[in-house]
Amino acid sequence: MQPKLLHILISPLDWGLGHTTRCIPLISQLIEAGHKVTLAGYGRSLILLKKEFPLLESIELQGFSPSYSRSGSMALHLLLLLPQFILSIYKEHFKLKQLIAKYHFDIIISDNRYGLWNRNVRSILITHQVMIKTPGWLKFAEYPIYLVSCLLINRFDSCWIPDYKKTPGLSGDLSHKYPLPQNAEFIGPLSRFKTGKPAQQISENGKIVAIISGPEPQRSIFEDLVTRQLIEINQPAILLSGKPESEKKEVSIGNLTILPHLATHELRSFISASRLVICRSGYSSIMDIESLGAKALFVPTPGQTEQLYLASHHQQTGTALWRTQEKLNLKEDIPEALKHIGFKKNSHSTSLKEVIEGLKKK
Repeated sequence: MQPKLLHILISPLDWGLGHTTRCIPLISQLIEAGHKVTLAGYGRSLILLKKEFPLLESIELQGFSPSYSRSGSMALHLLLLLPQFILSIYKEHFKLKQLIAKYHFDIIISDNRYGLWNRNVRSILITHQVMIKTPGWLKFAEYPIYLVSCLLINRFDSCWIPDYKKTPGLSGDLSHKYPLPQNAEFIGPLSRFKTGKPAQQISENGKIVAIISGPEPQRSIFEDLVTRQLIEINQPAILLSGKPESEKKEVSIGNLTILPHLATHELRSFISASRLVICRSGYSSIMDIESLGAKALFVPTPGQTEQLYLASHHQQTGTALWRTQEKLNLKEDIPEALKHIGFKKNSHSTSLKEVIEGLKKK
Protein backbone atom coordinates (compact mmCIF):
# COMPACT_ATOMS: atom_id res chain seq x y z
CA MET A 1 0.00 0.00 0.00
CA GLN A 2 1.41 3.34 -1.06
CA PRO A 3 1.94 5.89 1.77
CA LYS A 4 -0.36 8.89 1.67
CA LEU A 5 1.06 11.95 -0.03
CA LEU A 6 0.48 15.04 2.05
CA HIS A 7 -0.52 18.64 1.39
CA ILE A 8 1.88 20.73 3.46
CA LEU A 9 1.86 24.46 4.16
CA ILE A 10 5.28 26.00 4.88
CA SER A 11 5.55 29.53 6.22
CA PRO A 12 8.75 31.20 7.48
CA LEU A 13 9.02 34.35 9.56
CA ASP A 14 9.82 37.47 7.54
CA TRP A 15 12.58 39.00 9.69
CA GLY A 16 15.39 39.15 7.17
CA LEU A 17 15.83 36.13 4.89
CA GLY A 18 17.41 33.58 7.25
CA HIS A 19 14.21 31.83 8.29
CA THR A 20 13.30 31.59 4.61
CA THR A 21 16.60 30.24 3.29
CA ARG A 22 16.73 27.42 5.84
CA CYS A 23 13.30 26.26 4.64
CA ILE A 24 14.69 25.74 1.12
CA PRO A 25 16.23 22.29 1.76
CA LEU A 26 13.08 21.20 3.58
CA ILE A 27 10.84 22.28 0.69
CA SER A 28 13.16 20.59 -1.83
CA GLN A 29 13.05 17.29 0.06
CA LEU A 30 9.27 17.42 0.48
CA ILE A 31 8.84 17.94 -3.26
CA GLU A 32 11.28 15.08 -3.96
CA ALA A 33 9.21 12.85 -1.67
CA GLY A 34 6.16 13.62 -3.82
CA HIS A 35 4.23 15.80 -1.36
CA LYS A 36 2.23 18.84 -2.41
CA VAL A 37 3.76 21.99 -0.90
CA THR A 38 2.11 25.40 -0.61
CA LEU A 39 4.17 28.42 0.42
CA ALA A 40 3.01 31.26 2.65
CA GLY A 41 4.93 34.40 3.50
CA TYR A 42 5.29 38.10 2.97
CA GLY A 43 7.63 40.65 1.41
CA ARG A 44 11.17 39.61 0.46
CA SER A 45 10.67 36.27 2.16
CA LEU A 46 7.88 35.27 -0.20
CA ILE A 47 9.66 36.77 -3.23
CA LEU A 48 12.71 34.61 -2.52
CA LEU A 49 10.62 31.44 -2.12
CA LYS A 50 8.76 32.12 -5.36
CA LYS A 51 12.07 32.58 -7.19
CA GLU A 52 13.43 29.33 -5.79
CA PHE A 53 10.17 27.40 -6.37
CA PRO A 54 8.28 29.15 -9.19
CA LEU A 55 5.92 26.20 -9.80
CA LEU A 56 4.54 26.06 -6.25
CA GLU A 57 1.33 27.75 -5.18
CA SER A 58 1.95 30.64 -2.81
CA ILE A 59 -0.17 32.66 -0.39
CA GLU A 60 0.56 36.12 0.98
CA LEU A 61 0.42 35.83 4.77
CA GLN A 62 1.63 38.87 6.65
CA GLY A 63 3.17 38.42 10.08
CA PHE A 64 4.77 40.63 12.70
CA SER A 65 7.63 42.65 11.18
CA PRO A 66 9.12 44.94 13.83
CA SER A 67 10.92 48.14 12.98
CA TYR A 68 14.57 48.29 13.98
CA SER A 69 15.85 51.53 15.45
CA ARG A 70 18.99 53.25 14.18
CA SER A 71 20.26 53.74 17.71
CA GLY A 72 19.29 53.18 21.33
CA SER A 73 18.34 49.99 23.13
CA MET A 74 16.97 47.41 20.71
CA ALA A 75 15.79 45.20 23.58
CA LEU A 76 13.76 48.05 25.06
CA HIS A 77 12.42 48.91 21.61
CA LEU A 78 11.23 45.32 21.05
CA LEU A 79 9.82 45.15 24.58
CA LEU A 80 7.60 48.10 23.77
CA LEU A 81 6.42 46.26 20.65
CA LEU A 82 5.39 43.18 22.66
CA PRO A 83 1.62 43.96 22.52
CA GLN A 84 1.85 44.16 18.70
CA PHE A 85 3.72 40.84 18.62
CA ILE A 86 1.04 39.10 20.72
CA LEU A 87 -1.72 40.59 18.55
CA SER A 88 0.04 39.34 15.39
CA ILE A 89 0.16 35.80 16.82
CA TYR A 90 -3.63 35.81 17.29
CA LYS A 91 -4.21 37.34 13.85
CA GLU A 92 -2.15 34.74 11.99
CA HIS A 93 -3.69 31.95 14.10
CA PHE A 94 -7.21 32.89 12.97
CA LYS A 95 -6.06 33.53 9.39
CA LEU A 96 -4.67 29.97 9.37
CA LYS A 97 -8.12 28.60 10.25
CA GLN A 98 -9.48 30.25 7.09
CA LEU A 99 -6.64 28.86 4.98
CA ILE A 100 -7.16 25.32 6.32
CA ALA A 101 -10.88 25.50 5.47
CA LYS A 102 -10.00 26.55 1.91
CA TYR A 103 -6.94 24.40 1.13
CA HIS A 104 -7.39 21.36 3.47
CA PHE A 105 -3.75 21.09 4.55
CA ASP A 106 -2.55 17.88 6.19
CA ILE A 107 0.46 19.46 7.91
CA ILE A 108 1.49 23.01 8.86
CA ILE A 109 5.23 23.77 9.13
CA SER A 110 6.00 27.16 10.65
CA ASP A 111 9.47 28.62 10.98
CA ASN A 112 9.30 30.83 14.09
CA ARG A 113 5.72 31.95 13.43
CA TYR A 114 4.07 31.11 16.74
CA GLY A 115 0.49 31.66 15.62
CA LEU A 116 0.57 29.04 12.87
CA TRP A 117 -0.77 26.04 14.76
CA ASN A 118 -4.14 24.32 14.70
CA ARG A 119 -5.74 21.73 16.97
CA ASN A 120 -7.09 19.70 14.04
CA VAL A 121 -4.04 19.72 11.74
CA ARG A 122 -0.60 18.45 12.66
CA SER A 123 1.47 21.57 13.35
CA ILE A 124 5.27 21.70 13.41
CA LEU A 125 7.42 24.58 14.60
CA ILE A 126 11.02 25.07 13.42
CA THR A 127 13.14 27.07 15.85
CA HIS A 128 16.68 27.11 17.22
CA GLN A 129 15.72 29.45 20.07
CA VAL A 130 14.23 27.40 22.87
CA MET A 131 15.50 30.19 25.12
CA ILE A 132 15.88 33.87 24.28
CA LYS A 133 19.09 35.70 25.10
CA THR A 134 18.49 38.90 27.05
CA PRO A 135 20.78 41.92 27.55
CA GLY A 136 22.54 42.31 30.90
CA TRP A 137 19.90 44.57 32.45
CA LEU A 138 17.23 41.93 31.66
CA LYS A 139 19.27 38.91 32.74
CA PHE A 140 16.86 38.20 35.61
CA ALA A 141 14.09 37.65 33.03
CA GLU A 142 15.95 35.03 31.00
CA TYR A 143 14.48 31.97 32.74
CA PRO A 144 10.88 33.30 32.95
CA ILE A 145 11.07 34.14 29.23
CA TYR A 146 12.30 30.59 28.55
CA LEU A 147 9.20 29.25 30.37
CA VAL A 148 6.94 31.44 28.21
CA SER A 149 8.81 30.20 25.13
CA CYS A 150 8.11 26.61 26.17
CA LEU A 151 4.40 27.38 26.54
CA LEU A 152 4.31 28.76 22.98
CA ILE A 153 6.30 25.81 21.62
CA ASN A 154 4.02 23.29 23.35
CA ARG A 155 1.04 24.54 21.36
CA PHE A 156 2.56 22.70 18.38
CA ASP A 157 2.53 18.93 17.91
CA SER A 158 6.27 18.91 17.20
CA CYS A 159 9.21 21.28 17.47
CA TRP A 160 12.14 20.70 15.11
CA ILE A 161 15.44 22.18 16.26
CA PRO A 162 17.89 22.61 13.36
CA ASP A 163 21.07 21.81 15.28
CA TYR A 164 23.22 18.93 16.50
CA LYS A 165 22.04 17.15 19.62
CA LYS A 166 25.51 17.17 21.14
CA THR A 167 26.27 20.28 23.22
CA PRO A 168 27.05 23.05 22.31
CA GLY A 169 26.04 22.42 18.70
CA LEU A 170 25.96 25.49 16.49
CA SER A 171 23.40 27.37 18.58
CA GLY A 172 25.06 27.02 22.00
CA ASP A 173 22.83 28.16 24.87
CA LEU A 174 19.90 28.94 22.58
CA SER A 175 18.88 25.28 22.35
CA HIS A 176 21.24 23.54 24.80
CA LYS A 177 21.17 25.52 28.06
CA TYR A 178 17.77 24.54 29.44
CA PRO A 179 15.68 21.33 29.19
CA LEU A 180 13.84 20.95 25.89
CA PRO A 181 10.04 20.91 25.67
CA GLN A 182 8.70 17.36 25.44
CA ASN A 183 7.64 17.81 21.81
CA ALA A 184 11.11 18.99 20.69
CA GLU A 185 13.78 17.04 18.81
CA PHE A 186 17.07 17.90 17.11
CA ILE A 187 16.96 17.30 13.34
CA GLY A 188 20.46 18.50 12.43
CA PRO A 189 21.34 21.86 10.81
CA LEU A 190 19.28 23.03 7.82
CA SER A 191 21.36 24.61 5.08
CA ARG A 192 20.07 25.62 1.68
CA PHE A 193 23.41 24.43 0.25
CA LYS A 194 22.74 20.77 1.06
CA THR A 195 20.23 20.24 -1.74
CA GLY A 196 19.42 21.52 -5.20
CA LYS A 197 21.64 22.05 -8.22
CA PRO A 198 25.34 21.18 -7.87
CA ALA A 199 27.76 24.03 -7.21
CA GLN A 200 29.30 25.57 -10.31
CA GLN A 201 33.03 25.53 -10.82
CA ILE A 202 34.15 29.15 -10.87
CA SER A 203 37.52 30.32 -12.09
CA GLU A 204 37.97 33.27 -9.72
CA ASN A 205 39.04 31.83 -6.39
CA GLY A 206 39.97 33.60 -3.19
CA LYS A 207 37.54 36.51 -3.30
CA ILE A 208 35.91 38.02 -0.24
CA VAL A 209 32.14 37.50 -0.22
CA ALA A 210 29.99 39.99 1.72
CA ILE A 211 26.34 39.05 2.28
CA ILE A 212 23.95 41.79 3.35
CA SER A 213 20.79 40.77 5.16
CA GLY A 214 18.38 41.64 7.94
CA PRO A 215 15.54 44.09 8.55
CA GLU A 216 15.64 47.79 7.75
CA PRO A 217 17.04 50.29 8.49
CA GLN A 218 20.03 48.29 9.72
CA ARG A 219 20.27 46.29 6.49
CA SER A 220 20.93 49.46 4.46
CA ILE A 221 23.31 50.88 7.08
CA PHE A 222 25.33 47.65 6.96
CA GLU A 223 25.32 47.63 3.16
CA ASP A 224 26.60 51.21 2.91
CA LEU A 225 29.32 50.57 5.50
CA VAL A 226 30.63 47.36 3.95
CA THR A 227 30.44 48.72 0.39
CA ARG A 228 32.48 51.80 1.30
CA GLN A 229 35.14 49.85 3.16
CA LEU A 230 35.48 47.17 0.46
CA ILE A 231 36.01 49.88 -2.15
CA GLU A 232 38.66 51.50 0.04
CA ILE A 233 40.72 48.35 0.61
CA ASN A 234 40.45 47.46 -3.10
CA GLN A 235 40.62 43.66 -2.72
CA PRO A 236 38.76 41.30 -5.06
CA ALA A 237 35.30 41.04 -3.49
CA ILE A 238 31.64 40.32 -4.21
CA LEU A 239 28.83 42.00 -2.31
CA LEU A 240 25.32 40.55 -2.33
CA SER A 241 22.84 43.20 -1.27
CA GLY A 242 20.06 40.77 -0.29
CA LYS A 243 17.37 42.16 -2.59
CA PRO A 244 15.72 39.25 -4.43
CA GLU A 245 13.03 41.65 -5.66
CA SER A 246 15.54 43.91 -7.44
CA GLU A 247 15.81 43.96 -11.23
CA LYS A 248 19.18 45.73 -11.14
CA LYS A 249 22.12 44.01 -12.76
CA GLU A 250 25.74 43.58 -11.76
CA VAL A 251 27.66 46.74 -10.85
CA SER A 252 31.46 46.89 -10.68
CA ILE A 253 33.44 49.48 -8.70
CA GLY A 254 37.17 48.78 -8.89
CA ASN A 255 37.70 45.25 -7.51
CA LEU A 256 34.21 45.14 -6.00
CA THR A 257 31.30 43.46 -7.80
CA ILE A 258 27.83 44.25 -6.43
CA LEU A 259 24.89 41.94 -7.11
CA PRO A 260 21.33 42.22 -5.74
CA HIS A 261 20.87 38.47 -5.34
CA LEU A 262 22.19 35.06 -6.42
CA ALA A 263 20.42 31.75 -6.85
CA THR A 264 21.32 29.17 -4.21
CA HIS A 265 23.68 27.12 -6.41
CA GLU A 266 25.51 30.27 -7.57
CA LEU A 267 25.98 31.57 -4.03
CA ARG A 268 27.23 28.17 -2.90
CA SER A 269 29.91 28.29 -5.62
CA PHE A 270 31.18 31.72 -4.58
CA ILE A 271 31.25 30.90 -0.86
CA SER A 272 33.02 27.58 -1.50
CA ALA A 273 35.76 29.41 -3.44
CA SER A 274 35.98 32.42 -1.12
CA ARG A 275 38.75 33.45 1.25
CA LEU A 276 36.29 34.87 3.74
CA VAL A 277 32.57 35.53 4.20
CA ILE A 278 31.47 38.80 5.81
CA CYS A 279 27.90 38.62 7.08
CA ARG A 280 25.48 38.97 9.96
CA SER A 281 25.73 36.30 12.63
CA GLY A 282 22.21 35.07 12.02
CA TYR A 283 21.77 31.38 12.74
CA SER A 284 20.88 30.46 9.15
CA SER A 285 24.06 32.14 7.90
CA ILE A 286 26.06 30.12 10.43
CA MET A 287 24.46 26.87 9.23
CA ASP A 288 25.20 27.76 5.60
CA ILE A 289 28.84 28.66 6.28
CA GLU A 290 29.36 25.53 8.39
CA SER A 291 27.94 23.33 5.62
CA LEU A 292 30.67 24.60 3.27
CA GLY A 293 33.51 24.74 5.81
CA ALA A 294 34.20 28.44 5.19
CA LYS A 295 35.82 31.19 7.27
CA ALA A 296 33.70 34.10 8.49
CA LEU A 297 33.77 37.62 9.88
CA PHE A 298 30.52 38.17 11.76
CA VAL A 299 28.93 41.60 12.23
CA PRO A 300 25.80 41.21 14.40
CA THR A 301 22.78 43.42 13.85
CA PRO A 302 23.15 46.15 16.51
CA GLY A 303 21.14 45.38 19.62
CA GLN A 304 20.02 41.92 18.45
CA THR A 305 20.98 39.78 21.44
CA GLU A 306 20.73 36.46 19.60
CA GLN A 307 23.24 37.52 16.94
CA LEU A 308 25.53 39.12 19.51
CA TYR A 309 25.57 35.89 21.50
CA LEU A 310 26.15 33.65 18.46
CA ALA A 311 29.00 35.83 17.20
CA SER A 312 30.68 35.83 20.62
CA HIS A 313 30.09 32.08 21.03
CA HIS A 314 31.82 31.19 17.77
CA GLN A 315 34.71 33.56 18.44
CA GLN A 316 35.24 31.86 21.83
CA THR A 317 35.49 28.49 20.09
CA GLY A 318 38.17 29.96 17.78
CA THR A 319 36.00 29.40 14.72
CA ALA A 320 35.35 32.95 13.55
CA LEU A 321 36.02 36.62 14.31
CA TRP A 322 33.30 39.09 15.18
CA ARG A 323 33.15 42.85 15.27
CA THR A 324 30.43 45.32 16.20
CA GLN A 325 29.07 47.32 13.31
CA GLU A 326 30.33 50.54 14.93
CA LYS A 327 33.93 49.28 15.17
CA LEU A 328 34.12 47.43 11.85
CA ASN A 329 37.42 48.15 10.08
CA LEU A 330 37.83 45.73 7.19
CA LYS A 331 41.42 46.77 6.48
CA GLU A 332 42.41 45.39 9.91
CA ASP A 333 39.61 42.88 10.51
CA ILE A 334 39.97 40.79 7.34
CA PRO A 335 43.57 39.68 8.07
CA GLU A 336 42.56 38.97 11.68
CA ALA A 337 39.53 36.91 10.61
CA LEU A 338 41.66 34.82 8.25
CA LYS A 339 43.77 33.68 11.23
CA HIS A 340 40.77 31.84 12.71
CA ILE A 341 40.30 28.15 12.00
CA GLY A 342 36.97 28.52 10.21
CA PHE A 343 34.07 26.10 10.37
CA LYS A 344 34.69 22.40 10.01
CA LYS A 345 32.70 21.04 7.11
CA ASN A 346 30.30 18.54 8.63
CA SER A 347 28.08 15.78 7.37
CA HIS A 348 24.88 16.21 9.36
CA SER A 349 24.15 13.32 11.69
CA THR A 350 20.37 13.40 11.21
CA SER A 351 19.20 13.03 7.64
CA LEU A 352 16.50 15.42 6.49
CA LYS A 353 15.13 12.59 4.39
CA GLU A 354 14.59 10.53 7.55
CA VAL A 355 12.72 13.40 9.19
CA ILE A 356 10.46 13.74 6.15
CA GLU A 357 9.91 9.99 5.98
CA GLY A 358 8.66 10.24 9.56
CA LEU A 359 5.85 12.57 8.45
CA LYS A 360 4.15 9.73 6.59
CA LYS A 361 4.14 7.52 9.66
CA LYS A 362 2.33 9.93 11.97
